[in-house]
Amino acid sequence: MRFLSFCAAALIIALFFGKEAQAGRAGDVWGTSEQMTLITPTDIEDNNGQNLSLCHLTKKTHIMFAGVWRSSIGYVMAPNKCDSDSYYNMPADRLELGKALGDFPSDLPAQPKMSRADMVSGFWGLGAIAVLLILAGAKKAGQSKRTKERYAEMGTANPAALQAMDAMCHAAKADGSLDAAEISTMANIAQQMTGETFDESRIRRIYNMAEAKPTDAQFAAFGRGLTADQKRMVMQATLMIVGADGDLDKAETVFIHKLAKGLGISVDEVKAMFQNMTAQPA
Repeated sequence: MRFLSFCAAALIIALFFGKEAQAGRAGDVWGTSEQMTLITPTDIEDNNGQNLSLCHLTKKTHIMFAGVWRSSIGYVMAPNKCDSDSYYNMPADRLELGKALGDFPSDLPAQPKMSRADMVSGFWGLGAIAVLLILAGAKKAGQSKRTKERYAEMGTANPAALQAMDAMCHAAKADGSLDAAEISTMANIAQQMTGETFDESRIRRIYNMAEAKPTDAQFAAFGRGLTADQKRMVMQATLMIVGADGDLDKAETVFIHKLAKGLGISVDEVKAMFQNMTAQPA
């Protein structure tokens, strides 16, 4: 018994009278932090008389505090049931000695295993990123499908006419409605550009497949592959839809500004187009 007590005292001195390590904490948007989870309390005390617990130390890599990776560092000892900013390292030989003396469970594995909570908290960010990527991919695939369907409805017109029709459909959807006057204007412009007759049902099908909130990439696509003059034609056709009443509401103004940016046309030139259009006799 005296021998065991002596060994226990020797173990305490060997383990805990050395230098404490500080747990690394979360920092910037991207970084790492160390965390401890409780394995088992013990009767071992440090040199301050605090009871220590056996803990599993892990390191988490995070983005905006969302864990994207967690790795196991190993066993450590820490006060307050592992809720601490500091800990004592636990080398393998001292772990085995602690098991032999009964301070630790005899069936304790040489390397700690991550708990389900560790796994969830350490990798949920990867799951969230995967879900976002899947949703973004599905959204992009849906947009691509609707674009092909709109172009199929428009027929075999040249690219400039197709993209002008596409821009007009999106412009009409910018204010959330499509009235008879807009349908008539679109039908006339479409016939002039394509030589085809567009009835109301066909225009409404194209309109229904337009995006309610086009992205910057879609605004740029309205002018992709077109000459400067063809881009102006796209803008003029769109202005005839949104500015038929001689005025632009907030949603229509935002749409035209984004379209101008996507087409690479200056705001001053767009204003001049609109003024010339509204100045012409009906």
